[in-house]
Amino acid sequence: MSLRKVPLIATIVLIGLWVLAFTATHWPMQPGQEPLFPHFDKVVHAAIYAVLAITAMIAATAWNYRWTLLLAATVAVALVGVGIFDELTQMFVVGRTADPLDLVADTFGAVLGISLYSIARGVRQTQELSASESP
Repeated sequence: MSLRKVPLIATIVLIGLWVLAFTATHWPMQPGQEPLFPHFDKVVHAAIYAVLAITAMIAATAWNYRWTLLLAATVAVALVGVGIFDELTQMFVVGRTADPLDLVADTFGAVLGISLYSIARGVRQTQELSASESP
């Protein structure tokens, strides 16, 4: 595969994951449908947005954006905007409501995903630096 295709593929994966997440959060709920455990939906929201954040960071760096605090903040703000849109549009789906705590979970997930990406990036750079210094 050509390296020129990596940014496009990363962007397509990001959009595909968002479409999947949007569909999952807009699937009509049946009355009386019980979650696996209390606040299960908050865990799911956080997990979805963590994966979206990691994927967004991968896509952004694939497009040659350097990792900076500004990039991380931009991705976080964009995902919070997506979360607001997600919550507001759920009001039009049977059995769904706009829940501010879901937005909190979305925000937590986005920050967690960006943090995990940043840690992994730092570890990789440290390993590359160590490998390049070896005789």
